[in-house]
Amino acid sequence: MAGSIETSEHHDLRLPTGRTVGEEIAGFNRFSRLMDSRFKLAGVPIGLDAIIGVVPVAGDAVTGAMGLYALGTAARLKLPITAHIHIIWNLIADAAIGAVPLAGDVFDVFFRSHRKNFRVVEKHLIKRARKHEAELAVKLAKASNV
Repeated sequence: MAGSIETSEHHDLRLPTGRTVGEEIAGFNRFSRLMDSRFKLAGVPIGLDAIIGVVPVAGDAVTGAMGLYALGTAARLKLPITAHIHIIWNLIADAAIGAVPLAGDVFDVFFRSHRKNFRVVEKHLIKRARKHEAELAVKLAKASNV
């Protein structure tokens, strides 16, 4: 996807926990794809968010609640408050605009809040992994100079 920093190289970076970025977000990656881009309709990727969102009120309530998975992932991974705010903003925009009849359904197809939230989490984990990698390099350099 354009603008994504998602690559296998980045996903192989190790976090302080010993797990890789890819291991930490694999489930969230599958979930966000299912919600936003798993299927194709006339060549346009769509997901359950757009399909379920067609049901007035209840559909947007269900997909909004499903979006809380991103917030739970951010909390589990102890991401900074800025990540949580970004995720909440995406969820609010998706729910508010998605609730508008017809226009909201079209919006759901193209906004892809779940993929946006995946990229927020991914970006913060890659940043954390790179910081951890740099700290290990400093420790290794200090140890070799002793």
